[in-house]
Amino acid sequence: MILSFETICAAVKGDKDAIEEVLKYYDPYIVTMCTFQSRDEDGFEYMYVDHDAIQLLKKRLAEQIPKWKEICK
Repeated sequence: MILSFETICAAVKGDKDAIEEVLKYYDPYIVTMCTFQSRDEDGFEYMYVDHDAIQLLKKRLAEQIPKWKEICK
């Protein structure tokens, strides 16, 4: 998936569909950043995804998109 310049500019202007496209584009990276390795009480290692952290990062990203105005000059 490629994120186009036009989509970014539309997202900066507040287009909800464009914002969703930006969030979808960054989704694999966000999931990777929210995947952690842990160890249970028996010493077995396992990976888990923190879904609360995913929602927080998506919310923060959506809040920052309007501040990307210098990109769309």
